[in-house]
Amino acid sequence: MTKKPFNLLFVAMVLSLVFHGTIYFFTVDSTYDAYVHMFFADHYAKNWFEPWDNRWYTGFNVTSYPPLVHMLVALFSKVIGLRSGFILNAVLVMQLLVVGVYRFSLLWTNKRAAGYAALLACFGSSILEALHLFGQVPTLMGISCLLNALPEIYRWIKYGKWYRLLTGITIMGVGVTSHHVTTIFGMVFFVAPVMGLAVLDSLIEKQKNKKLPNENPNLGKSELSSSVRFGLIDIVIEAKNKWKEIVIFGACVPFVMLLIFPYFYWSSTDPITQVSIPHGSRDSFIEVPSSGLMFFLIPLGIQLLLLPYIFSRVWTSRNFFIGLSFSLLLLFGTGGTTPLPKIMLGANAFNILTLDRFTFWASIIGLPFIGEFFYRVIEGDFRVYLRDRFGTTFYRLFAGFIGGVVAILTIFIVSLGNFRPLQPKSIDMKPIVQFLERDQHENWRYMTLGFGDQMAWLSAQTKAQSVDGNYHSARRLPEMTTRPLERLENSKFKGLEGIGSLQQFLTVPEKYFLKFVFSNDKFYDPILYFAGWERVQRLENGIMVWQKQDVPPLPTVLPKKDLPKIIKVWWGVMPVGILIVAFGVNFILLWYSRILNKDFYKDEYISSDDIIIPDLKRRTRLFLIFWIITIMSIVTVVSFKTATYSPHQSPQSVVEAYYDAIDFKYFKTAHGFFDPTDSPTFDDYFVKLSVEDGILASYAKLNNLKVKLKKINSEKYEAYINAEWITPVEEYYTKASHLVVKHKGKWYIKAPSFDSNIPADTFIEEKKIGLHGHGKRQAGTKPTQHDDVLDRPELQILNGRLVMQDSSYFVIGELQNIDVYPAHITISSDLYDKNGRKLVSYNAKYATIHRILPMEKIPFKIEFESTAWKYVRETKKNADKFNPNEFSPFKFSSPPVDFKIFARSVVDKNDLYRSYGIQDLKVKGELLSGSLLNYGTEEISVPKLLITYTDQNNDLAWLDTYFMRDGIRQQRKREFNAPLRYSNKLKIIKVGTNADFFVNGLANALVLKKKSKDVSVKVKANGFEVSILPDGYIANPTLY
Repeated sequence: MTKKPFNLLFVAMVLSLVFHGTIYFFTVDSTYDAYVHMFFADHYAKNWFEPWDNRWYTGFNVTSYPPLVHMLVALFSKVIGLRSGFILNAVLVMQLLVVGVYRFSLLWTNKRAAGYAALLACFGSSILEALHLFGQVPTLMGISCLLNALPEIYRWIKYGKWYRLLTGITIMGVGVTSHHVTTIFGMVFFVAPVMGLAVLDSLIEKQKNKKLPNENPNLGKSELSSSVRFGLIDIVIEAKNKWKEIVIFGACVPFVMLLIFPYFYWSSTDPITQVSIPHGSRDSFIEVPSSGLMFFLIPLGIQLLLLPYIFSRVWTSRNFFIGLSFSLLLLFGTGGTTPLPKIMLGANAFNILTLDRFTFWASIIGLPFIGEFFYRVIEGDFRVYLRDRFGTTFYRLFAGFIGGVVAILTIFIVSLGNFRPLQPKSIDMKPIVQFLERDQHENWRYMTLGFGDQMAWLSAQTKAQSVDGNYHSARRLPEMTTRPLERLENSKFKGLEGIGSLQQFLTVPEKYFLKFVFSNDKFYDPILYFAGWERVQRLENGIMVWQKQDVPPLPTVLPKKDLPKIIKVWWGVMPVGILIVAFGVNFILLWYSRILNKDFYKDEYISSDDIIIPDLKRRTRLFLIFWIITIMSIVTVVSFKTATYSPHQSPQSVVEAYYDAIDFKYFKTAHGFFDPTDSPTFDDYFVKLSVEDGILASYAKLNNLKVKLKKINSEKYEAYINAEWITPVEEYYTKASHLVVKHKGKWYIKAPSFDSNIPADTFIEEKKIGLHGHGKRQAGTKPTQHDDVLDRPELQILNGRLVMQDSSYFVIGELQNIDVYPAHITISSDLYDKNGRKLVSYNAKYATIHRILPMEKIPFKIEFESTAWKYVRETKKNADKFNPNEFSPFKFSSPPVDFKIFARSVVDKNDLYRSYGIQDLKVKGELLSGSLLNYGTEEISVPKLLITYTDQNNDLAWLDTYFMRDGIRQQRKREFNAPLRYSNKLKIIKVGTNADFFVNGLANALVLKKKSKDVSVKVKANGFEVSILPDGYIANPTLY
């Protein structure tokens, strides 16, 4: 006896509950967007009717995202917590989605096939990816509501029952308050085809009764559509007969959209003017196969194998409209592989939309027909055909094959985040939250680096504010909106735009009241150190806390873009209100009417019992077999080549693989490329490698590699390497050579040599001064006492001048600490035009030393940088290439003629290492060569040289910076060859006087104290005296 069709739906719902309810507990933390939605939910849990949130981007309106899913999670969080509430909501959404797929499938196929479609919805590749990789619960909620609304819309158009209009509109209302994009595009790709289907079915029934009175009355819709002939005029006439239903439904759509009127109000009053953020779904999948895998092949999954069958079913007379929709969605989902999507969508929409959403929707449309295929294979005509034609064994193998593909794809997608992490390792937020909560640290803004999407999880657990955020549509700071940068925390992956934005925030933190940085990636350490930040402590979770001295706290009253009260109430009431109304209309009212035996909801819709699946034509069947064989052959060949590929096959490949391993710090892999006849052991190699430090060894990323081979004999080549490395502060070009030899049919490279020099002294001694300010107060919760505030160290600005070079303006000068305490300094300058109008203000970045000892004199240079790509006339050529030396000069409305210099100081006790000196300084052509000796007890990880040029009057004429590529261990030295970069085009605009200098808010000291003796080594070059003042970042200081 055949099982009842609804059993499959029941099984699908139980499977969904058990599978996703269990697995999601383990995958939710590694998804892209889950924490973002938890953050929004946390906002509503704290401020339901206040849409403004200060915690991201210095403040933004949460009306920028439909709120229903976030509100439901907020309600759940009151009982079971934020994370568990989000998981519970996701599991409920999956239940709704399974039901929606089943009901949507009934429009196109029979009940049994719809049941299989519901089962496949539990394990659909696109759905698994959306939930377990992307964490996009609002998207799933939106498509779930849309799928459940489509049968109601169909019944309204076909039968004109007002109850069906009400149910369809209320369900769509829930969908639009969950994810507006799904509903808006769904009107085109889902609702319109279903309305067309209702018109066609009405036409088919009329043709059946009118022209085919003697035909079998039991013929199904699919059979009738193939036997009944109708043209475009017939469809138009039938649509005209349904004009009332179509017009009324169309008139209701704007009212549905009004449910999120505050969103449209926000977007119109605060329009998004941002540079488009690059997304892999817009790539050419031929040029970037990884993007094609993630955004096209994985979402389609098993549907890719069965595309011919889907096309054979959607491109029929009855399914023509959904076939057109499916084809367009599939085309748009190919991204930049062909020019068609960009042409059809337009350049603006193409660059804004993430095109993987079209592949997702295409896969949803394909589910009913994939379910139908599985039904035919498992218990339908395909089963009989395969068993009769090829035998039981072949049938079982084929059924096991397609079932195995689904199983393998399910396991692969769910576990993808484990064997290829999409996020940094899980970070314990408790120590960070405790740090922000103590000592009034919440009175300043903070930033995270290297957190991934976990930065949103931190924001959800604290009321402290961040200058960063994790929702690109809410960005309003020009430093971010003018660059394709969603988050500052992952700026190293965004090249010039990312690092450029980050540098501006770190250089002028006072502008944003930014005081703390929580770093989970040492890549950013040199930027922080040389921009004047200092390490505070390493928390229990391994996160390093950096702080910027002398940043003012947030003002008591912060600016906000307030919304009218009616908008706030609307936003807080309507989403949950429509959910309650939809529940009442679709369940309570229906149950009540059935109890009272009311018939206002009844119509002739018979749940697709009359949909009989047509036979598959022989040529379609053969093409399907050919297609499956072709796809599996391609997958097999690619998998085999990937599994058997060896970089030892040629000299070129082994050298490239070696540098690739070095780039990603896969040292075990790199060691495997050494010639086994004379290579060191891995332990020996790793130990020698671990003592090598420097900006290139520890903080570089390989950007370009050119390999030139010179053949010595058939088993030996000389490889000449030109490598381009990018670092946070400089760009380096290195040249090297490797001997490549052949051994037992495989190519290897000879292991590199390491510096084996050992200092003569076994132990070295060094005197150090330790400072600790313990203050006057006792431990407690009271704020800082007045007696705890130390006097600021006295500084003396010795000289300063405004100069112009190549239409860019700079302020250069010298400063001395005339106090008895070490000072941490911040130097800034304002520029003015001839009318005394302030034009710009900026801080010194790399071109100075931010920590100075008593009586120490330092030079400084302030570069007035603008937001890159801010001006329309600026070209974006090569904008996607990383160049840390890129500089965007400020565009002045009128030329500056005057300037002021401001210096601030606080007592400092960290990073005061000075046990290094310059030796053998000389000029070689256009290079300044010498060596830097480290004679102290610390290893200098990143040495920096300040190269000063002084004229005949002993005044500072120019200042340049040079970062040495290698670190310097104790009692060792490194040679350098720095380019001489002084330009004869330098023009002095104004030489500053004492009235132009201000120290700690007061006028510069009038009486100069005795200067310390200048002991720097100087050489003559181009009429200038050139000297070097070294500075160094110590990554692992002894006292930390």
